Amino acid sequence: MKLSINLASRRYVNRRIVSFVSLFLFLFLGGSLVFQGNGYLKDYRLAQTYHAHLDELKTQLHGQQPERINPQEVAARRQSYDQAQQLLQRDAFRWTGLFDRMEGLLPEGVSLLSFNPDYTESSLHINGLAKKLKSLQDLLNNLEAEGFDPVYLNSQGQTEVDDGRGGKRTALTFSIGLGRVF
Repeated sequence: MKLSINLASRRYVNRRIVSFVSLFLFLFLGGSLVFQGNGYLKDYRLAQTYHAHLDELKTQLHGQQPERINPQEVAARRQSYDQAQQLLQRDAFRWTGLFDRMEGLLPEGVSLLSFNPDYTESSLHINGLAKKLKSLQDLLNNLEAEGFDPVYLNSQGQTEVDDGRGGKRTALTFSIGLGRVF
């Protein structure tokens, strides 16, 4: 067997595979270029939005507000704020707890007619009726023992009340001032 080698001949190149690999590389690089371009455009739009917000915040920071508030409007808003704060303070107090405490402190023969709170001084004025002076004294002692400080008997008087049988009977009216309630 005789082998002949021709060194002057060209090597065989499989052009199909080369064109297929070239096409694959071209499509891959083109797709990655499109993907990178799309990401760049999204980032560019986001950066523009951030710059617009940043410019808006800078103008607000430098005091370029559309209009200034006049002093009368500030005073009116302050007054409405104070009123709202007083209403919230009044609403924050739990009346049911106070009523439960008072119910436990009432001796036999005493009934309370009204509660008049004074939120500015944190005090409470109570009006009521007592059958006997001893019952009224017991109520005052119970209030002092419960920790209401100070307890003042503001007024005391007599009145005629219905006894429930169609007759009248004499009872004591009183007004008590309590401090440090709220």
